[in-house]
Amino acid sequence: MNRFWHSFIKPVIEIAQPKRLIEIGAAEGLNTRNLLAYCRQTGAHIDIIDPAPRPVLHGVLAEYDTEYTWLALKSLDAIPGLAAVDVALIDGDHNWYTVFTELTLLFTRMAQLGAVPPIVFHHDVAWPYGRRDMYYNPDDLEPANRHPYAYQGMIPGHSELVDEGINGYLANALHEGGPQNGVLTGIEDFIASESQPISFYMLPFFSGLSIMVPQQRMTPPLQQVINGFFSTESLLQCCRNLEEESMRVRAELVKTQIRLLKRTEALERAKRLLTT
Repeated sequence: MNRFWHSFIKPVIEIAQPKRLIEIGAAEGLNTRNLLAYCRQTGAHIDIIDPAPRPVLHGVLAEYDTEYTWLALKSLDAIPGLAAVDVALIDGDHNWYTVFTELTLLFTRMAQLGAVPPIVFHHDVAWPYGRRDMYYNPDDLEPANRHPYAYQGMIPGHSELVDEGINGYLANALHEGGPQNGVLTGIEDFIASESQPISFYMLPFFSGLSIMVPQQRMTPPLQQVINGFFSTESLLQCCRNLEEESMRVRAELVKTQIRLLKRTEALERAKRLLTT
């Protein structure tokens, strides 16, 4: 979510002025650092939910003190014990069951507390996981709550998994699309199940970011900010950002190709020396 912070997440947070936030899935803490800085500046508090954070996250947390509570729990275990929250950022297990259940538990918990449901940001609502489940640990889910999967990769426009593709080290659903499959499908199904109106917005780049705003949270200034995300100037800046990211990726690929070439040449020289 870090790529969305300055242009999309921060403007919403600054308008909403949350006193308490939650982050599900902190990973290495790139966006966690942004959220902690906001909390320090405003006096807000954030609950960080991640049962297996990457080691670098601890270095980020060490820079802060009272701004956060770290819950080393799975999201489905942590949410029922949360205090009332104003904003939730969710980037956890990328599958229909987890996403649908997280939202159900979160809205149920707020109802128990007599609180308004939060504004919710979700990452990975576009390809590859918008319409395809992924399981960090498939055994965490009952067989009835997951699709058949394999540790194979994905390529755009191809439903079946392939031997060469992205994220082949993860447990990906064998097929893309269909009922109860993917992050975006989980969000859509939850919104359809809710009796209260929820506005939904989607930015389909950098794997996709969605914004859910319950009717009670929507204000004219917030609506104006969100509408601005889809203005010509905003979308043009997104194109610039995507081009910069594309060039960065290309540069990294060239570096990798050069390293592989040098390694191959070194191996060939070693073979010649051994055979002479």
